Amino acid sequence: MGQPRILKILESYRNKNSHIPIVVEGKHDVESLRKIEFPGQIITLNSGSSLLSFSEGLSREYGEVILLTDFDRRGIMLKSEIEAFLRGSGCKPDTELWSSIRRMVPVRTVEELPFAISRISETQDY
Repeated sequence: MGQPRILKILESYRNKNSHIPIVVEGKHDVESLRKIEFPGQIITLNSGSSLLSFSEGLSREYGEVILLTDFDRRGIMLKSEIEAFLRGSGCKPDTELWSSIRRMVPVRTVEELPFAISRISETQDY
């Protein structure tokens, strides 16, 4: 049996993260992504500034970012707003990882990913 699709997607995004930053909500999300071996730059939302100025700052520095907010109501709202601001500022927001995890992994937060991914990995071994 082949590797579950979500594990392949994660591997491809680990590679992508080596040159494109990931934007998450908080420092615990950063720790969670490190646990599942994301090697590159991970940026937390700056709670001291508005979403618009945060997004404009990202746009000035990067041509593309990977958005990975939580999957609850607040995370969905944040993703949509930041995505719109980034597009308006000429930065490409990549939301495919977010969409894939939301569809394939039963989690509500980025913090839950290491446990959920380890469960998926364990079940593939049997």
